[in-house]
Amino acid sequence: MKKQKEKFSSIKLSNMPLRVIGKFFVYAYALVLIIPLAFAVFTSFKTSSERVVSPLGLPESWQFDNYITAWTQGELLNATKNSVILAVGTVILLLINVVLITYCLDRVRDTKLGNAIHMFILAQMVIPGTGGATTLMLRRDLGLYNNLWGEIICGACSITFGVFTVSGFLRTIPAEMREAAMIDGANDFQIVTRVIVPIIRPALVTVGIMSFTGSWNNTMGALIYLRDKELYTIPMSLLLNFTSQFSVAYEKMFAGVIMTCIPLVIIYCFCQKYFISAMAGSVKG
Repeated sequence: MKKQKEKFSSIKLSNMPLRVIGKFFVYAYALVLIIPLAFAVFTSFKTSSERVVSPLGLPESWQFDNYITAWTQGELLNATKNSVILAVGTVILLLINVVLITYCLDRVRDTKLGNAIHMFILAQMVIPGTGGATTLMLRRDLGLYNNLWGEIICGACSITFGVFTVSGFLRTIPAEMREAAMIDGANDFQIVTRVIVPIIRPALVTVGIMSFTGSWNNTMGALIYLRDKELYTIPMSLLLNFTSQFSVAYEKMFAGVIMTCIPLVIIYCFCQKYFISAMAGSVKG
């Protein structure tokens, strides 16, 4: 027993330098993330002249009016409505697609065809997107240009990360569980909704969070495919209302960014346990 304790303590001492180095990189990375956030928060309370004279200093007089100006002049009420419709609609359709596709792939996961389709979908994570002009013309011909439905449908087709995450969970579910449900008379729809979905809920929450964040912050797609002002999302509204040919009102733009980040922070705080468990499950699978 004494020898085991000595061996265990020697292992801990040998791993000590690695733990110290690991903590150093974690804290350094956290600092790299916190500094830009602090810069944005402090800038949002400055005047335009103070931002130019002292860009890295604290505000001399805290301008809370920047937030009111960002909300009114940035037309964030209508933009928030559009962003909510876009993000929520994309998440709902995406989760339906991911559940159905991963369940079908799981049924044929031991076949060559199933593995080929699975690898083809995951390959999209490393293949860059191309064909912007072709996509634009195709969406225009299909009636998916300059409307929120087009963005929702196209966003719901971005299933790569969802398939990667959910398939890892599905591989941990024994086939006997599905077979037992089939013996009890359950069809595929009942198996998915009553057996599979409750088990993979952490993965679905994680995919939903990532999809919501991507749709909420999507600037390039909205800038290309949404032309009418009443369809502007939050990033577009901030970008086009606070930039001109020769200047950018960064203090008001940052105020709008801080306000629109609050929903994302709240969602993540409530769902972080699902996020962590989903990442562990996808890696294990």
